[in-house]
Amino acid sequence: MRQASIQTPAGPVQLRTERDADRDFRYRLFYDSRPPEWDHVRSDPVFFERLMQHQFAAQTTGYRNQCPNADFDIIELGGQPIGRLVVERLPDLMHVVDIAIVPSRRNRGIGGAILRHLLAEAGATRCPVRLYVSSDNDPSLRLYLRLGFVPVDGVPGYVALEWTIGPPA
Repeated sequence: MRQASIQTPAGPVQLRTERDADRDFRYRLFYDSRPPEWDHVRSDPVFFERLMQHQFAAQTTGYRNQCPNADFDIIELGGQPIGRLVVERLPDLMHVVDIAIVPSRRNRGIGGAILRHLLAEAGATRCPVRLYVSSDNDPSLRLYLRLGFVPVDGVPGYVALEWTIGPPA
């Protein structure tokens, strides 16, 4: 799905391949996306910054090692980066590894439009879509359930959700 343009309620967004120059944006997105449970750690800004740098590096390395064939894309609106999408397309499964939108652009239908685009792609090949969401991430969980994902499994702190198209008519 590289270099895709997707219509959203906020306007068309473009997906483009992630570049080394996107590192600072990706780090800021990662940093700004930490949930409220991290607030107790934020009270020590130096420690929090070091922790975020470590966690960001671990996530980056983990995604690249665990999903070496995934598409790593930056989501742009009006030529400005507003998010990140990592999708691993396997022969029998589409795995949404990560989708994140900057906080100021959330709740505007962008993530939902991108996910509907992915579901249409998967539906055309009758391929299920799987993702994991933090069990504390109520807004994202509600979105996924609205889109037809159902819980299929879980690991501590996360819920595995899957979307499948019904059998052929």
